[in-house]
Amino acid sequence: MAITDILSAVQGGQYYANAAAACGLSEADGKRLISRFAPEIATRLKDKAASDTEAFEALLDLLEEGGDSSDLNDAEAMTGSEAQSDGAAILTELYGSKAKAADALGASNAAEEKAAALSATAVMATLAASNSAQLSGGAQQAADTGGSGGGLLSIILGALLKGLMQGAQRQLAPKRRRRRYTYSTRRRTTTRRRRTRTPGLNDIFKDIFKT
Repeated sequence: MAITDILSAVQGGQYYANAAAACGLSEADGKRLISRFAPEIATRLKDKAASDTEAFEALLDLLEEGGDSSDLNDAEAMTGSEAQSDGAAILTELYGSKAKAADALGASNAAEEKAAALSATAVMATLAASNSAQLSGGAQQAADTGGSGGGLLSIILGALLKGLMQGAQRQLAPKRRRRRYTYSTRRRTTTRRRRTRTPGLNDIFKDIFKT
């Protein structure tokens, strides 16, 4: 399932409406822009990781920290000020500057630039959740929820069902700290480490580009 379909399923089906509101756009325009930006950003990220060993290692470091569908289903985590900040940093890392990113993506005004930033955060959050299933045992969790492919959508659906039963517990629990999705700092500080398993780029991005 492609990233556009994954985003359609999260936040009770309201991701695009929530993101559009955060950008000052209509829901239709927000969905149209993010549906265009997100795959382009994912392709850029994949190409950069393929050509830059340091970028690939930094991406693996981020993904190995683990993740789940929690942020994807949290409107503030995905559309708030920190999501905007993360997305802007990701775009600068990938394209060289905010202006170059806007030009490459065809974002022609401030609202569209915000949509591009949120698209970048959405790409990273989806990758983190998807690869948690592969790298930290989440695949079994996905299978237990009844997903035929054991992919991210199964995890999301399982989380939504669990949420109906655990909503009260979440309200009583301390507020969860949001993950940071930009990896620019990791590119400056990380050193290559021995990994028990190094997935290929096609494996990492399979849920993003699946049709």
